[in-house]
Amino acid sequence: MEFPEATFLSSPSGTRAGATAWELHHGYKHGHLVRIRHGVYLSAERWLSINGWDRYALTTASLAVRGESPVLCRETGLLLWGLSLARVPQTVEYLTCHRDQVGRTPAPRLYADRDAMDTFRKGFAPDLSMLPTGFRDAKRLGTSTGNWAVVSEKLGLRLRVQDFDGLLRDTLHRLSFSDAVVVADQMLSERADAPYLRSKSHLGELCALLPKAAQRERMATAVAFADHRSESVGESFSRAVIAQLGFEVPDLQFHVMGPSGEVARTDFYWPQRRLVGEFDGNMKYTRARELSGKSVSEVVAEEKAREDRIRELGYGVIRWEWDELTRPERLAAKLLRAGVPRARRISPA
Repeated sequence: MEFPEATFLSSPSGTRAGATAWELHHGYKHGHLVRIRHGVYLSAERWLSINGWDRYALTTASLAVRGESPVLCRETGLLLWGLSLARVPQTVEYLTCHRDQVGRTPAPRLYADRDAMDTFRKGFAPDLSMLPTGFRDAKRLGTSTGNWAVVSEKLGLRLRVQDFDGLLRDTLHRLSFSDAVVVADQMLSERADAPYLRSKSHLGELCALLPKAAQRERMATAVAFADHRSESVGESFSRAVIAQLGFEVPDLQFHVMGPSGEVARTDFYWPQRRLVGEFDGNMKYTRARELSGKSVSEVVAEEKAREDRIRELGYGVIRWEWDELTRPERLAAKLLRAGVPRARRISPA
């Protein structure tokens, strides 16, 4: 989990920012502050200027502002361990040993007076109805003690997190097939020495410990489908959606060779149709721009020239974006038009 720069303000002592309880209440009432959770505030301008992932990270971090954090679990725990997810979770998940506390809490009242936010929302939201909402807490039954923690030097906070193997057993089988593949692909990656890396055999052992057959089947299906060659969340999610739509699963990281050597390395390839596939995520172009120092228009022009070279060698090219992954019927229509072969459908988990 990446934490953005931010200054939390807390009450009643206000020691984190030197503000009094009255000043915090006044700032909240007049729209200068948003209340992330009871007694913890953040600048309204800062809250509105960041994206959903950063808002989720700060909401999670706010659990440690007024004392020791609970033990974070499930999707929140996965993010704290350094894994990426396909979409921003809707709840901040943590453990409690008290059965009467299990469940979701009401959404926080971020804005005391929505009309007072008018000054701050300009440039961030076209109208007040589009102000970003907060995240609910979800308390899950489990041991509330933990020896693992993530420290954010930016925020000066320490967040406790569930041990990784225990986290996997409790989480992976609960995710949808596509979301579970995104996580499993990263654990099999050979690109870095990350603390969450696991082998398929190790994941199989964790799967065998699950108490119910349905849980074991869901986790085993995702693990069996996982592929260490996937290089991004978008690639993993694409492959899972393509399989669920009933199309043949493509090969990964295909090298297109020309008379003088390699022309391109593509995300996906269907050899039967001599067809390459490319997932166009915003991060792909952002990363290319950062590495090359070129403008967005220059990066896009180079990508177009690269595609032309691929086509000149007799390959078909199909591209899709994140919006088409979240609306699978659109992706299915595009795959059909491109001639992607059908395969046995994988039932969604």
